[in-house]
Amino acid sequence: MHCKKKDFGLRSDILDKEKCYLVFRGTNTKEGLVSKEYNISNKKPTHVGICVFQDSKWIVYHVLSPRKKNSTALIYEKFDIFFDVRKESIYNASIWVIDDLTTSEILRLRTQLSKYEQVHLKFDLSFKSKDTTKLYCSKFVKDVLTNVNNKKFKFETSKVKLKPLHSVYLAQDSLEFYPVDLFQKSNRILLLKEWTFQ
Repeated sequence: MHCKKKDFGLRSDILDKEKCYLVFRGTNTKEGLVSKEYNISNKKPTHVGICVFQDSKWIVYHVLSPRKKNSTALIYEKFDIFFDVRKESIYNASIWVIDDLTTSEILRLRTQLSKYEQVHLKFDLSFKSKDTTKLYCSKFVKDVLTNVNNKKFKFETSKVKLKPLHSVYLAQDSLEFYPVDLFQKSNRILLLKEWTFQ
């Protein structure tokens, strides 16, 4: 759906409180411009998070490079703040349902998110750390989903040669990582709604 930013009002009433979701946004930030270049096929999303209903509201868990020194990279915030087009340089937004989760898998997912709240996460600027406390947005989502069910959710890294400017920015020639749009390729994660802004 195409719409003007000023007319955009993301309504959470399209979400089912018994389900869990992946939420994507595309931004024109420096990180977003690099991220979308290396997606598998969909160049719109540059960031991903996990959305669940808790404490009578929709919460999005996601990992970003902290703006304040020594802050955790894990952010959990209300749904409407994650999609606030007035504060973020968002040009695309989409909601995807994680399909066919059992009751025990939903409980495991919620438990995983609670565990991450207790850990001081660092943003993985190299996109290749084996340290489980250093993550980037798509690696965070991948780790949570594979901990929920590693047979149902299997995701492979993508290896790409970096463009010259990006190789300077990331201080490496190539990248092996989990692209943001990787989850959109899964037949267990289904598009619910998408918006593109003019």
